[in-house]
Amino acid sequence: MVKLKHKHDSVTLTLQPNRSANWRQNKIIIMVMAAFVMVIAIAWSVVGVWIILPFAGFEVGLLAFLMYRVSYSTYQKQIITIHSDKVIFQAGVYYPKRFHSFCKDKLSVKTIDAQSEFEQTHITLDDGHQTIVIGQFLNQPDRIATLEHLKKANLHIHIDKWWKTR
Repeated sequence: MVKLKHKHDSVTLTLQPNRSANWRQNKIIIMVMAAFVMVIAIAWSVVGVWIILPFAGFEVGLLAFLMYRVSYSTYQKQIITIHSDKVIFQAGVYYPKRFHSFCKDKLSVKTIDAQSEFEQTHITLDDGHQTIVIGQFLNQPDRIATLEHLKKANLHIHIDKWWKTR
């Protein structure tokens, strides 16, 4: 998801992954699956196959852990603030954990176009000293929208195939 916000003399571009379910909805799915698995495991243990109970517990625990990790990664955010003389990059989950500042004159946005429909465009911010990959969690239409917003903000876009035009 790409959001653009204009302030007085700056442009703020917010990049977030698309989220199909929030954490509350994921907890409901985990509880339903846990109840289903435990009903089956208890039924088998009543019949005499009690050895299934630890495996059912492990399965539910693993499902909960993996759904938590996936849900956590969908809350990451990258914020690119473009001022008249500098570009500020912030990234993190829930709050900014990484912070980088670039001089706008020395910054270039380097892109590597997708070679097939199964690949995605690769976008980096580079000033010669530091290179930051942006939008690695975005889908292809959102990456193209991000590039268009960066072009409109008058950043220098360096395309790997300079003879092509977008």
